[in-house]
Amino acid sequence: MEQGDPAEDCIEVVCPTCRATLHPRRELIGKRVRCPDCGVAVRVAEQSPAAARAAQRSEAGNEYRLSDDDQPVERPRLVKVKCGLCGALLYPRAELIGKHVRCPDCYRPVLVVEPPPEPVAKYDKPAGEYTLDAEPPPNPLAGIVSIEAPVEPRLEPEPLPPPAPTLWYISGIFNFPWQQETISHWMTLTLFSAFANGVTAYGLSVVAEMVGAGGSPFASFGVAMKMAFTIALGAIAWLLMLCYASGCAIAIIRETASGNEEVTDWHDAEFPEAMGSALAVVFPLAGAGAVGFGVYLALLPLLAGEGGSSSLAYLVGVLTAVVLYPVMLLSVLESGAFWVVVNWSALRLILGFLPGWLLVNAEMAAVTGAWWLFTWAGARFLPIVTAIIGAPLYAAAIMIDARLLGRFLYRANEVISARHEEDEDDEADEDDE
Repeated sequence: MEQGDPAEDCIEVVCPTCRATLHPRRELIGKRVRCPDCGVAVRVAEQSPAAARAAQRSEAGNEYRLSDDDQPVERPRLVKVKCGLCGALLYPRAELIGKHVRCPDCYRPVLVVEPPPEPVAKYDKPAGEYTLDAEPPPNPLAGIVSIEAPVEPRLEPEPLPPPAPTLWYISGIFNFPWQQETISHWMTLTLFSAFANGVTAYGLSVVAEMVGAGGSPFASFGVAMKMAFTIALGAIAWLLMLCYASGCAIAIIRETASGNEEVTDWHDAEFPEAMGSALAVVFPLAGAGAVGFGVYLALLPLLAGEGGSSSLAYLVGVLTAVVLYPVMLLSVLESGAFWVVVNWSALRLILGFLPGWLLVNAEMAAVTGAWWLFTWAGARFLPIVTAIIGAPLYAAAIMIDARLLGRFLYRANEVISARHEEDEDDEADEDDE
């Protein structure tokens, strides 16, 4: 069977902001894709490459035509910064001035500073006619005005990055969900979680009603219809909640790992981008859960036989999943692909700063365990009330855990970079000797 030409399966699209040429697949027509150069969402319109080039040439003149769906997009201002470790040139957006961005080559946080003003071109006096052997005329202002050579302005030194908090694993961690720039997202995540948990608790009560309604067939049919409606509504509520929670977690980890104390870029929490963020968070969770369940099944015959208890096997399986999930999540974030749950770069970060990794995992286990203990104890008596009241704690636990992971990444990169610089200095000293 002949295969189609890959070029025919793609369509040429020009980014309205940075004029980059994109080639998305044709099945994405009518949707938006993110430009890899400037990060702007670009709508994929159905047009031929010739029409796209003709439209690009027409924009060079004074006449413009917009479709009903497209609107003019203001091109963001970019600034030029240089990584102090590897020398890579970065071009972040101007609104990130004063914050840190991560270098894509060496992963070191780089401070974005305002570029110096461009030098003004000096005025060149037009050539004239001069007599070389004649005396110059006297200057009438020579005794009044002293003319000095212009002094070139000195460039201000690059401002140092803000000092990292001394107690990086505590400072700004446990009150983070209620800070000014974060509280609105915490409240939104709380509402999503309360609705999803409430629907789940209501579904469990419907199951109990369905089990107890075995006498009348009409009653059973009515309860079954309520159960089907509850399952559909619960699936939608949980999907929205997981997407928003994953987007918030990715945004917090990314900004905190770059050295920014305030999270201002929440575009990952928007639902089109949050779908991809949900895969990056949920897929490693499913992988860690599957490994923990396998450990439980392997230990069950050994620990539950001859009067033993299966509780120990269950506990070991849960602990395995709890230990593996942060490692897998960090691997996914470092690799940029949700299915890569083992990444050597992430493992080097963990091994290079193992005490910090153990400390962060202990804090995350304490925060998540407190929420789970409250939910487990309350669900035995007031399940619906506990599901709604536990939603704020659930939202806070997600944000605090994401903050801890971001702080670990920032601190681990600092430690490994300092260690690398010390090794280079030692090698330089040995070469000098």
